[in-house]
Amino acid sequence: MKILIITGGNSSERPVSLNSARNVKKTFIQNGHKVKLYDLRNGYLPIKKVSKDFDVLFPVLHGEEGEGGKLHKFLASINKPIVGTRNYKGLKGGWYKIPFKKYCDKNGIKTPKWKIVKNKNDILKFGIPCVLKTSNGGSSREVAIIKTKDDLNRADVKKILSFNTPTFVEEYLKGYDITVGILNKKALPIIEIVPTKDTWFSYKVKYDNTTKEIPFAPSLDKGLQEKIQDLTLRIHNAFDLGTYSRTDFMVYKDIPYAIDVNTIPGLTEGSLLPKEAKAVGLSFNEFLEILIKKAV
Repeated sequence: MKILIITGGNSSERPVSLNSARNVKKTFIQNGHKVKLYDLRNGYLPIKKVSKDFDVLFPVLHGEEGEGGKLHKFLASINKPIVGTRNYKGLKGGWYKIPFKKYCDKNGIKTPKWKIVKNKNDILKFGIPCVLKTSNGGSSREVAIIKTKDDLNRADVKKILSFNTPTFVEEYLKGYDITVGILNKKALPIIEIVPTKDTWFSYKVKYDNTTKEIPFAPSLDKGLQEKIQDLTLRIHNAFDLGTYSRTDFMVYKDIPYAIDVNTIPGLTEGSLLPKEAKAVGLSFNEFLEILIKKAV
């Protein structure tokens, strides 16, 4: 099969996108497919011409351009199968953090208490400790944990508040950090994430291979795990995310709080969704073949 992988782009997650794409390309070549990488930095319009020589389009683009639906809205005009989903509206509604929080509140899904903020005074009124985020941030890059009033003067906090994008704070909860993947309408085993001591699952920690990522979440009982898996599938279906997605939760006092949805999860060698698939006996090669088969 001839597969066009669309990757790169201009978001803060460009390096991860390229890393994921190279890993996917290598595996598809091993599986006997013809593969080409297309860097979205070269623009949208050339995709129409390039795609004519390929059987299926595979967006491997993390961050706002890919996960937020912008690319998929364009791809919807091309009559080619797309890995994942064609539903760009679902991507947009699920990936942007503030719309996702509103969805949770409206549908009785627990999510940390939150509020839109514009400055330091807004944060103080909300209360500390808290977590500062942008609505369009991804991979923990536009996130700052604020534990004291002095933290408001940190460079990362000032930077996030300076962005020309909706920004919010949410309640800081210290519990079990977990993530749940969906593959082909089924929830995969929960992974419990245990960062190195005194750290959180930041962008740096996600990719430095220092965390423990434990399948089947040993700290959670089976009943709670099943409840979280059902909740994840409910979220996935609500946004019509297609073949795969991954939702992150914080479990605090045995209550799962939905944090965000990864509408195009990472596909590097150390990424979480492939590890969940491996926990049920699927190699990365087999995992990718499922994605392609469902697309065509």
